[in-house]
Amino acid sequence: MRDDKLVIITFGGGVGAGKFLEGLYKVTKKEDNLHIVVNTADDINIYGVRVSPDIDSVLHWLSGKVDKKKGWGIKGDTFNHIKKFEIEDSWFGLGDRDFKENEKKFSMMERGSTLQKVVDNQRKKLKITKARILPMTNQIVETYIKTKNREMHFQEYLIKFKMMPKVEKIIFKNIRKAKPSNDLIKSILKASLIIFCPSNPIISIDPILSVSGVKETIKKSRAIKVAISPIVDSKAFQGPVLKLMRTKGLEPSVVGVSKFYQGMADYMMIDNLDKKYAKKIFSMGMTPLIRDIRMTDLKISQSMAESIIDLV
Repeated sequence: MRDDKLVIITFGGGVGAGKFLEGLYKVTKKEDNLHIVVNTADDINIYGVRVSPDIDSVLHWLSGKVDKKKGWGIKGDTFNHIKKFEIEDSWFGLGDRDFKENEKKFSMMERGSTLQKVVDNQRKKLKITKARILPMTNQIVETYIKTKNREMHFQEYLIKFKMMPKVEKIIFKNIRKAKPSNDLIKSILKASLIIFCPSNPIISIDPILSVSGVKETIKKSRAIKVAISPIVDSKAFQGPVLKLMRTKGLEPSVVGVSKFYQGMADYMMIDNLDKKYAKKIFSMGMTPLIRDIRMTDLKISQSMAESIIDLV
């Protein structure tokens, strides 16, 4: 049941997280009730600025600015500025308005602001009042993909090379030096509900869990913990989820996702199409929550969020 003391903390990044968080934000009642921890290992220096794709995505989804057809970027944005980079490599699609936002963010960080302060400033400007958005760390961490011939930033692998090269290893550079952003650990300890968004567990969730103290604190927390599968009927919502799960030795299905969250989550939310895996999930120590999780519209995301909140 809902009350004023309910504190929710979520973990995630990417389109799946954005869609779910839009619904969760709509049904959240109290200001500062919702703490959103976002992956920053996708961040990249490009076009003279530092871009935080997962953080930007959350900001755009919660402010209503997102281009829902693409699932990312700002609705109605233009892409004129990248023409000046055509002599170089303009594979990363960053819109003009998006570029200006990141230019301001980069300038603030160059003057000494932490990523967390910059993100909080953006949140306030966008009038996102019912949630705090916390980057997983203020230190620079970047995901790199090792293939047979080279190492490349995850964004290169995803966009430039269209996920084609065979992945040999996934590396979170600088992760050992990364410290949790301010209040992250406190937020976990205060939470009555922890939600793992329907994000890529390998690329969006694992970097957060790899930050010093985060995974251990989640395991110790007495909060109800719910993970949402980013896979339905052996198909991923978006991106290289299946391929990267195989790289990590996980079955590319809700069973593999459940294995990833085993020992952390109390509940595993899966789609009706995957109900055949319910007994397997239960045997792994989690209670399956079976329903439609294909977030084709806001009503489904809201309904998912409400059903999770009702567990408290």
